[in-house]
Amino acid sequence: MSEEIEFDDVAREELLKAIMGEISQTDISNEVTEALKELVASNPDIEVAIVSSAEGLPVAWYSASQGASFEEGTLAGSINVIFMTSERNSMNLNMGHVDHIIIKTEEGNVIITLIGEDHILGVVTNKDAKLGAVRMDINRVANKISEIIEKARAPTL
Repeated sequence: MSEEIEFDDVAREELLKAIMGEISQTDISNEVTEALKELVASNPDIEVAIVSSAEGLPVAWYSASQGASFEEGTLAGSINVIFMTSERNSMNLNMGHVDHIIIKTEEGNVIITLIGEDHILGVVTNKDAKLGAVRMDINRVANKISEIIEKARAPTL
């Protein structure tokens, strides 16, 4: 007597990727989340870090505070709109591609940078943040996240 097992779409996709030796989206998200945790832990001025796709969908995020006042989907979408608008305006002005954006407010800073060609890293800091140190930490983690994403895209043999 054989028993039939039913899978939802996510479970089916994860099973196929496991059989084919590919890294699952869950694994990628977990690795990126760990990189964001390291970023937030390494710099006490950083309150929230998020990676979104070029479409504005959250890939992973981490907050230093459990009661963060940010909703990840809204934050990912906002960061995406800011980056894409800045990129379009920079290109219209013949200034080339945007490397990073810093928004300084009364309560803190938002720093946005491109990871690879299709992911965006956004960081929210407190108002006393040392932006040079934050940028160094962001660059380090952006490189690590880029490697995670590229490794996931690499064809397995």
